[in-house]
Amino acid sequence: MNASGGTVVTAPTCGASGVLPAVLRYMGEVYHLSETDQIRALATAGILGNVVRTNGSISGAEVGCQGEVGVASAMAAGAAAQMMGGTPRQVEYAAEMALEHHLGLTCDPIFGLVQIPCIERNVMGASRAIANAEFALLGDGSHKIQFDEAVETMTRTGRDLMSTYRETSLGGLAILTGQEEES
Repeated sequence: MNASGGTVVTAPTCGASGVLPAVLRYMGEVYHLSETDQIRALATAGILGNVVRTNGSISGAEVGCQGEVGVASAMAAGAAAQMMGGTPRQVEYAAEMALEHHLGLTCDPIFGLVQIPCIERNVMGASRAIANAEFALLGDGSHKIQFDEAVETMTRTGRDLMSTYRETSLGGLAILTGQEEES
């Protein structure tokens, strides 16, 4: 739809927009879920994303890739846990775990293109989301760190990152590939 000029929906951001659809499609096919089940899971993911957007950030420019792929993975993990029959506590645990394991993820667009690292990170975020959901369902949802605490930590960590490690093309892999290009 993007090339046709139609509506483009990205959740939570363009760079992380492959995580949630990949998990929804996988879960729908593997678990033979109805469209209604998937829409309910999408609503759960939206609520989780909105919590982060309201209480933290989903902007790679502000908090690095942890705010994009990390949040997308958390949204997808919560949705997956719900689609697997998880309780609200298990859904929250899956989301918290996914966000926690992306803490500190920098944004380092190669040649100024966020798509290069993001494509691979979307795959990893989706696979982690499913693994986190499966793990959360092994217990009753009890855990030490709450989702809100992970959001607060992610936001603080992201704001502490040097600006070169946010969406600037000035640090990380972006620097290495820029040097190779000049050689």
